[in-house]
Amino acid sequence: MPSNISEEVKTRTIHNRQKNGDIYILERKTIYDAEKKYNKVVSTKLVAKIPKGTEIPVPTRPKKAKAEMNTEFVPANDYASGRSPDRISASRTRIGMMNIIGHIGKTSGIDDAIYRNTDTGTAEKIISLARYLLATNGQSLPGILTWQYNHPLPYAEGISEDIYHDLFRSVGADEALQQNFFLSRCGDLSSGVAIAYDSTTVSTYSENQAEARYGYNKAGDGLKTVKYLSLYSIDTRQPIAFTKQPGNLPDVVTISNALSQLMALGVKKAEVVTDNGYYSEKNISEMFQASFGFVTLAKTNLKWIRPEIDSHRQEMGKLSSVCPFDPSTHGLTVILMRDFVKVRKYGSKKAGLSKGDEETFRRKVYLHIFYNATRNVGEDESFNQDLISIKRMLEEGVPPGELSDAAQDKAKKYLAISTRGKTTRIGYNEKACAQAKQYHGFFALVSNSEKDPFSALSKYRKREYIEGCFKSGKQHADSTRLRVWDADTLRGRMFVQFVNLCYYEFLSEKVRSIKPSLGKADEGSVHKSKEQIKLEKKLLSWLENTPIYLQLQWFDVIEGVKISSKLKSVRWATETTSMDNLYLEKLGMATKMF
Repeated sequence: MPSNISEEVKTRTIHNRQKNGDIYILERKTIYDAEKKYNKVVSTKLVAKIPKGTEIPVPTRPKKAKAEMNTEFVPANDYASGRSPDRISASRTRIGMMNIIGHIGKTSGIDDAIYRNTDTGTAEKIISLARYLLATNGQSLPGILTWQYNHPLPYAEGISEDIYHDLFRSVGADEALQQNFFLSRCGDLSSGVAIAYDSTTVSTYSENQAEARYGYNKAGDGLKTVKYLSLYSIDTRQPIAFTKQPGNLPDVVTISNALSQLMALGVKKAEVVTDNGYYSEKNISEMFQASFGFVTLAKTNLKWIRPEIDSHRQEMGKLSSVCPFDPSTHGLTVILMRDFVKVRKYGSKKAGLSKGDEETFRRKVYLHIFYNATRNVGEDESFNQDLISIKRMLEEGVPPGELSDAAQDKAKKYLAISTRGKTTRIGYNEKACAQAKQYHGFFALVSNSEKDPFSALSKYRKREYIEGCFKSGKQHADSTRLRVWDADTLRGRMFVQFVNLCYYEFLSEKVRSIKPSLGKADEGSVHKSKEQIKLEKKLLSWLENTPIYLQLQWFDVIEGVKISSKLKSVRWATETTSMDNLYLEKLGMATKMF
């Protein structure tokens, strides 16, 4: 018989390895929730840590009450004279990195947007957690329990595991807060802005997330995933909004909601840039109806695209078709009139149509065809390797039915398999292989707004900025795995990570904008001295070789010390070098902030 469920509080010890190699020893108390049927965390307490490279736990000091945290100093001569000594309070915190992050939050408008759309306490918690993720390069959130002792955060009361868990749930349920924050992100976008739309997947071991389902997993770890979809401004290189969906939904079905979200956020006449995972006749029809421009990658095997490639193949050899910013790529544009179908939202007595009826409309599209010789070689090599691998597996006795669906299709189309008695011979269908290779190196973009092929190509390649944004989110915002129980909590956690990503991308773009002018003799009307140019070149070299996280860590050594007595208060900060001061100046900060 199963044992009776205990409703007593149970205590267990957890070893949590940090990115720096230290191991935190946590004392966690849990109680079984009979209604929800899982153990609920009552409290978590850091009791010791094992420094990297050692095996002996070092106990943590007990947290002092606020009244006990001041260091008192009594001069010896005051005791000797019998006078009542003055009491001096003192504190020391790491302010360098946190002041930079605070400056970014203020100048970007991110902090103000959070404060405007929720109460002060909630805003301070969101900002504090986002700053922690940025400052620690995405350390797991339990690390904030000790980290916050010497790093000032807006939420001065201190953040515990229970506090940020409750915050995630309340923020995840507050759709108005999230959408209004996205609205503020769209406020500075100009008309006709190019917006990349793409998705990534977030893996989870959890069986409790309803949206976690088996589908295409970009990490390739075989786990269930939740799909994270993002809108990203290519021009400003800033994320502007996100949403999440079940992991089994294909990308192609999500574009309609993205267009609705953009219209709700007041984005007009935008140009949506997507990969071929979002290409479909229905999606193009949706973008025409929403009056959005678009540039999307399309597969070259589509029935209406492949004949155009055959017709214009010879023109690709002309010098006039060479891309001005990539001589290895040739391109041209074909203007076509195409029919699209839309479903009527409203009936029309005049047209004799009812709500839900399909209606055909005709629009001009620009088909941009490209050929890249390097791409051709790579696709040929990949094609050959795949077929050689499939042929070898079949020759080694692997049954065709055990191959993947894609491998089975390739085997049927490109291999010649014959059987005589017990002997099976496997060769290549050379004619089919040659026909397939005819289209290697070609790719196509479809647009309703970009008339020039290389303007369309430039915008499509900038779409890769959003891939970098996804990578930054996973590397610097602790978003590689899901570690929450329910949908609202997940949404709230994702929102805090999104705010952190906004910080990161804003600072990254600021640093990128600094680099071009560094080390130049003149900057506008200002003529620089040799010493200034030398200093700027030194800063430029440092920026080129130091990622954003380590740039922030460089300034984390700056400490602020404050000493107060009844008569006066004095404060000072760690000194900075001339290169440090130049970096801060370029960010728009004054060294007196320290």
